[in-house]
Amino acid sequence: MDSDVNIDLSQFHDVFFEECSEGLEIMESGLLNLTSDSDPEVINTIFRAAHSIKGGGGTFGFSEISDFTHGMETILDEMRNGKLVVTPEAVELLLAALDCLQHMVQASKDKTPIDQVLVSELHQKLEAFTADSAASEQVEKAAPAD
Repeated sequence: MDSDVNIDLSQFHDVFFEECSEGLEIMESGLLNLTSDSDPEVINTIFRAAHSIKGGGGTFGFSEISDFTHGMETILDEMRNGKLVVTPEAVELLLAALDCLQHMVQASKDKTPIDQVLVSELHQKLEAFTADSAASEQVEKAAPAD
């Protein structure tokens, strides 16, 4: 049984970009309201939105979006698990990364070039932030108790 099946992936891309738009709005709203005494559900909501964007990016071949979002997701996951404290610096970094992610999604949707310098710079900052928090956690564990 031979049949010619043509699947137009662009219809799925449109759904992906629509979901990205919703996820980006959820992330922005959550991050703008995120403080050290926020309800843990705020972080969970932001994390889930990032996780959905990362997964959709991977599924539909937008690996750059997926890889970048993973860096944000790592920080959010550490906040969810109490390994990383919500600080103004962390929120500021996540908002800058969100702006970059919005650029990446829009450029992918418009089929225009992504600003690789911006992406690389913020990706490095996300990784450095995660590494710094892991290093300070090791120092705290190694410090003798008073």
